[in-house]
Amino acid sequence: MSDSPSLSVVWPDDGSRPAPDRPPSELSPEMTLVEFFWQYAWPDCLEPKGNGPRSRKEYVKTLDYWARFTGNPPLREITKRTFSQFIRRISGLPGAKGGKLSPNTVYKHWSTIQRLLEWTGPQSRHNRRGTGLVECPAWIDPPRKHYSPPKPQFTLSEISDWLDVLKRPGVAESMPKIAPVDPAVWWRAMILLFYNTGMRPKTAFGARWEMLDKHILRPGPDIVKGQRGQILYVNSAALAALEPLKRRAGLILRWESWPESATTLSKHRRRIQRAAGCRPLELYALRRTFSTECEKISTIACQLMMNHQGMGTQMAAYHYINAEEVLRDALEKMPQPTPVTQKRLF
Repeated sequence: MSDSPSLSVVWPDDGSRPAPDRPPSELSPEMTLVEFFWQYAWPDCLEPKGNGPRSRKEYVKTLDYWARFTGNPPLREITKRTFSQFIRRISGLPGAKGGKLSPNTVYKHWSTIQRLLEWTGPQSRHNRRGTGLVECPAWIDPPRKHYSPPKPQFTLSEISDWLDVLKRPGVAESMPKIAPVDPAVWWRAMILLFYNTGMRPKTAFGARWEMLDKHILRPGPDIVKGQRGQILYVNSAALAALEPLKRRAGLILRWESWPESATTLSKHRRRIQRAAGCRPLELYALRRTFSTECEKISTIACQLMMNHQGMGTQMAAYHYINAEEVLRDALEKMPQPTPVTQKRLF
């Protein structure tokens, strides 16, 4: 049998697993790490923090390997040797590009299991999610991690080509189906909003006109990754692109006739990108392009817009500096995809 994720593990949210012997809220050292994830780690720690389906899928993938390679023992039987043997098995898996699994992927699996095991241990100042089920959880040294190359992002010329191809007849006609708005206008607004703000897709597609006051957008914690809301600056270029979509209230980029499945939007986006000669990158690549260009202008503005600031920057932004002014001075300097677009929007 090959070393691949086990297909025999039945997860509790697929409707086919029988009810556990103990109530879901009752934790025990007799439960497995898989059960611990579903009954405590996910509902009580990760989901309330803002982790979504993609994050859950990554945890499930690692736990699938864990169940296959270790036999999924009870928490009280997990030892340092159990953990180290799991890492050895993971390290021997084939990689996507030939050879063995990359060191960074092995590190990711290690950190996932180590985090869950720590939560089975006693609660402390540095382990506030500890449950005390295990007196001394297993721990091993982290495997080596390589420095990752920069993740792919759009160039300004690619974004320019993407915008230019929208002018061709028929390229953007079929999606989205918004009666009062030309689809090409919608695509242009979406691209420039993503590029000029660096918003995550969940935030951008969940943002409402009621959250936007002139240039300041304040999305709530329900559409922002993490446990707090965010302040974003929508510069003149993005506002001008959004103007044709403007309404008194409602979602900024979505309408009542919006398709339920995100795959519809992805399919048409890739088709338009191919017509423009762009690489088949996801919308998240626009966030990376934004962060690169914004960092060249202002580090603190980049941290605020990306919502990745440390405690020191948070304290400064909330108590000592005028974040709106910092963001305005930086974001209005963002280079636009083409000189023609820049001249028309500013």
